[in-house]
Amino acid sequence: MSRVAIVGAGLAGLTVARHIGDSAQAVVFEKSRGPGGRMATRRAPPFAFDHGAQFFTANEPAFIAAVRSWQQAGVVKIWQPRFAELDRRTVVAERDWDAEHPHFVGTPGMNEIGRYLSSGLDVRLQTPVESVNPRGSGWQLIAADGADLGVFDWLIVTAPATQAAALLPESFAHHRALSDTQMQGCFALMLGFNQPRQLPWQAALVRNADISWVSVNSSKPDRPAPFTLVAHSTNAYADAQMDEPLESLQQHLCAELRDVTGIDAKHADFCQLHRWRYANIAAQSGSAALIDAERRLAACGDWCIRGRIESAFSSAMTLAEYLRTALQRTRPSSHD
Repeated sequence: MSRVAIVGAGLAGLTVARHIGDSAQAVVFEKSRGPGGRMATRRAPPFAFDHGAQFFTANEPAFIAAVRSWQQAGVVKIWQPRFAELDRRTVVAERDWDAEHPHFVGTPGMNEIGRYLSSGLDVRLQTPVESVNPRGSGWQLIAADGADLGVFDWLIVTAPATQAAALLPESFAHHRALSDTQMQGCFALMLGFNQPRQLPWQAALVRNADISWVSVNSSKPDRPAPFTLVAHSTNAYADAQMDEPLESLQQHLCAELRDVTGIDAKHADFCQLHRWRYANIAAQSGSAALIDAERRLAACGDWCIRGRIESAFSSAMTLAEYLRTALQRTRPSSHD
């Protein structure tokens, strides 16, 4: 059976691995402590924060079916907050999110989806891939500590585009397109309060501020009871300030949050800022996945389509369907 290396255990990498499992031996390498990528949850008991992706919707039949299976497994539920659109501190529109147009979240945290999807897969956590070398018609992976991670018939990279371009060789047929793909950053501000705070809404889209989103994270299904807020910066602010000290950035975003919501971070029992260097991307017009059949290299992720969870799934399925066909008609190559 062919061996396939997948770099990245976010939704795209896990989806590819699960859908080629009957055609290949897939090994997923992930640099972080857990799977899920930007479907992330940070726990600081008694608080918990979804500091990456906040929710997701489902539109395409394949993704609707996948989400339904996640609901049946108990790792996804519908979130029904009071939603507001703000012009800085002024509410310009309000409505309730409901089951008719569902917004989904992982439960008890967004990272539970990654945990669920990684079950039964060969996922090597805390194993960053530093470089790849051609070996016969396959690829040898080298870890950051110099360890030989093995030789594989196919190499799939599902990391953010900039990181994928750094890892894949320049001989990759789509390397130029990959290098030209620019993702946007984001800062995630997390606040926890032992005493609840009052807001007339639980989720808000914000304009004319350096924060673009605020949610009462504790309003999501099956979250810990203590009151928690997550605020995301605008992508423009993050890109302009990406390498500035987190302490000064946190102070500024706390001030922005206070002006928008009236909630002062100085009363918080927990306050932390997370830097997402690669968080979002505008709608793209290229291929849903980048495939180099001659060299047995490929890359996929939400950045091929748009910065959405469903886009990561769709990109991965495009690649997985190609690979299943390709793997079934080819035999493993010799790497000697």
